[in-house]
Amino acid sequence: MSSDLFDAIIVGAGISGLTAAHRLKKKEPNIRVLVIEAKDRVGGRTYSVPLKTVAGTDGTEGTDVWDLGSQWVGRCQTHIMSLLSELELETYPQYSEGSKFVQLDDHSIRTYTSTLPTLSYLELLDLRRFINKIDAMRRQVPADDPFSCNKARKWDSMTLETFKQNTLWTAGSADAIDAVVRCILGVEASQVSLLFFLMYVNSADGLDNLVQKTEDSGQELKIKGGAQQICEKLVEAIGDNSVMLKQPVSNIKQESEGVVITTTHGTTFKCKRAIVTIPPNLLSKVHFEPNLPICKRDYISRAPLSNRITVLLTFKESFWRDRGWSGEILSSGGQSTVSRCDSGPLCFACDATSADDNPAIVAFIGGHQAVQWGQLQLEERKRGVLESLSRFFGPDVFGYVDYAERDWNQESYTDGGPLCVANPGAMMYYNKALRQPFGKVHFAGTETATVWIGSMNGAVQAGLRAATEVLRIIKPEVVTPDDLAILTTNQTRQKKSVRRKAKAPSWVTLTIGLGSLITILFAIGNRDRLQHLFQGVSTKN
Repeated sequence: MSSDLFDAIIVGAGISGLTAAHRLKKKEPNIRVLVIEAKDRVGGRTYSVPLKTVAGTDGTEGTDVWDLGSQWVGRCQTHIMSLLSELELETYPQYSEGSKFVQLDDHSIRTYTSTLPTLSYLELLDLRRFINKIDAMRRQVPADDPFSCNKARKWDSMTLETFKQNTLWTAGSADAIDAVVRCILGVEASQVSLLFFLMYVNSADGLDNLVQKTEDSGQELKIKGGAQQICEKLVEAIGDNSVMLKQPVSNIKQESEGVVITTTHGTTFKCKRAIVTIPPNLLSKVHFEPNLPICKRDYISRAPLSNRITVLLTFKESFWRDRGWSGEILSSGGQSTVSRCDSGPLCFACDATSADDNPAIVAFIGGHQAVQWGQLQLEERKRGVLESLSRFFGPDVFGYVDYAERDWNQESYTDGGPLCVANPGAMMYYNKALRQPFGKVHFAGTETATVWIGSMNGAVQAGLRAATEVLRIIKPEVVTPDDLAILTTNQTRQKKSVRRKAKAPSWVTLTIGLGSLITILFAIGNRDRLQHLFQGVSTKN
């Protein structure tokens, strides 16, 4: 056993854990802090890798850095943007100019330039109606206490799939929602509690903020040099000697004098307070003494980590830009080239050109597609990804310079990604299960956030909150009223944004509103034809 008594030990060297350590040291430089990490690296669910590049007419070879984990930020995400500024990390805009591709239920490929994909008029109307309904419902679900919503029990008793089937009429709109859910959550709509989904969307102030790459959205910017630098810079700030790698925690025991933490190697550490920042699903692999409260154990058993594979390809030229394409793809997979998989691998792809203008495309395989394609050998999966991309971009994709992928289900001490997603019936004790301290043990991690859950911003907010909880107990004299604000949900800026948007409906909303009126008038005179049409849609579903 180490004879040192630390003021605080943080379990997990991802963004949340290192943010907590940084805040503790910043508020009280003499505080004794230790961060212990199971992996051989810091970064958690961020992971930046060097890949080959070829530039210039002479074919000069080099390398650049890309992200295979969390990678987007936006000016609307105040916690992460403030941290980036403090760490002197720069951002650059996500490229989004040009036409986008969509491939849904009939496998045909279409292009579009608006915020909604190219669909038939009825499918477009159906999709916008669904989005508007989700937006109205999510406002009723506070992210800090979702079960306080009046309809919480009803919405937690059903899946997003059930709601989707009860709300949508058309196959194209349903496929579009499925593709979005696979990408942002890494699950099928049939696997997620409707209440959890609404809370998740509300924490980002709307679905558009989660999926669009427009100004002031959550995918507006990327970090020069890669997102893993955040954790590397935080380690520099708190000191290398305050971080220990390859130390998986096996036991956390609370005693009257403090907390004793034991690793799988048999090393023990003692502290006054502990902050645990590992994904909630991994808490079940740690033995707690006394045992975790039943509400925590119940929740983590019902909220597994999701499934997503990230793929990155570098190219000599950004040929898609030259042809007027943004590089963005929304897909339900298309036809599979492998008999063991129900569809092609892709759910989403976009331009990933680096800050130094080295061309690249990033693609995502999520939900059941990640489960099926994740069982294949690398070369077979790679071939499927290339064939799928070639359907949109043509044969130029086969001239890639370098290829890399990260199957987060195979990542030791993570076991999935991008976040833990609650199944139906799990949300009753959500707040107590994730955020509330258990004796001398506090909890952080992006899943415990109240703003931008599942993102890097959520990880920062949660780390700041947990650090403030600890400081208020062991060093109350250094805590200011402004520090305490992090302990409560602050959605002032979000509410202002909502009001601003309400005053200026998009052209799509106005067009669909007018179109709805025309449809009603048309229906009055064409009742039989309309009934036949909807019967066809129902059969298609």
